[in-house]
Amino acid sequence: MSGLLKERTKMEYAYVLTTYYDGELFSTHRIHDFIDASEVWNSISDHGNAKEYATYNITDPTGKMFTKNFYSDGRVSVK
Repeated sequence: MSGLLKERTKMEYAYVLTTYYDGELFSTHRIHDFIDASEVWNSISDHGNAKEYATYNITDPTGKMFTKNFYSDGRVSVK
């Protein structure tokens, strides 16, 4: 039974994409497929509706987080 629970937990966890505009949480999306998650992550290319800056975070199933920051003046940082 514990193997089934581990497998179920593994399947339920997804890539999580969070969007912050000017430091305020704007949206959270769970993406279950690596290909879909990478396509969404690669399509992010500007500050969206933020006045000063947008922060985008994607967390993979292992808990590792990647961050992109886009500023209204054109600066970009990726971690």
